[in-house]
Amino acid sequence: MSPAKTAGEAKQTLDRWGFCALGKLLSDAQLAEMRERIARQAKYERDIGAAGIDDAQLVSENQYIYAILNKGRVFLDLFENDLVHELMSHLLGEEYLLSASDAVIAAPGMTVMPLHSDQWWLPGASAPTAPHVRAGSVRRFGLATTTDASPATHPIAPPAVGNVMWAITDFEAANGGTRLVPGSHLTGVNPDPAVPHRIETTPIEVKAGHAVVFDGRLWHSTGANATAEPRYGILTTYCGPQFRQMENYPLVTRPEVLARVSPRLRAILGFKVWQGYGKLDRPDLPFISRGDVPVAAYDGDV
Repeated sequence: MSPAKTAGEAKQTLDRWGFCALGKLLSDAQLAEMRERIARQAKYERDIGAAGIDDAQLVSENQYIYAILNKGRVFLDLFENDLVHELMSHLLGEEYLLSASDAVIAAPGMTVMPLHSDQWWLPGASAPTAPHVRAGSVRRFGLATTTDASPATHPIAPPAVGNVMWAITDFEAANGGTRLVPGSHLTGVNPDPAVPHRIETTPIEVKAGHAVVFDGRLWHSTGANATAEPRYGILTTYCGPQFRQMENYPLVTRPEVLARVSPRLRAILGFKVWQGYGKLDRPDLPFISRGDVPVAAYDGDV
């Protein structure tokens, strides 16, 4: 998977195929520290009975370390990369939120994950007189699916989610590198989740330190790890500012982490009010903090 040579080429590839590979964005020193920190944190979370398993995808061999932003200063570098932010702005617009930041450990023997999209929750367009999916009734499973990855011939929803998969170890077909269906972001529907896959997929094969950006509508899955070593990746997921984050960063971000982040990242974490959404009862405050308390409408009579 050849990396894009310029930001312009990356945008064109992302638009056409739903994903693009970037060059090496992390140094060997950063990678070594991240691998050590992931292994230590994973053991700690297993020892205390808090190991993250992605039950929604029904894959028990994976271990997830959620909200990796909180779990080592070295990980903050992932969220301050200018090229990544340029591509997210291209995909989602000038304002967006960090939805999740999870380390994913694909263990030896891990089986392939069902194909899915990360924008499964957004109801598709429907004709004015046709039945429609009610937003609050959407469920991950039981959705209409297809094996046809051809572009739709009717209007579809725009991207509301964008992902960056960071390779912390080499990603190969043999060790469970993420598998993609190129161009499937333009179908407007979700993929058949059957395992084994009934749809041809392409594995992400990149060296450690590289990253792959992909449209949240793109069909993808974790591959099977047939090697004797775990595969480490970090998935950072972004969404439009009007959508709910998978991880509630205004609540979960540790104060010492928040004190170190840039104003741009503070906004992306959800502390910036977006066109009236996310505000307290002080509409004049463009940013919120956990120290703010609603006072304007409180008269002491509760």
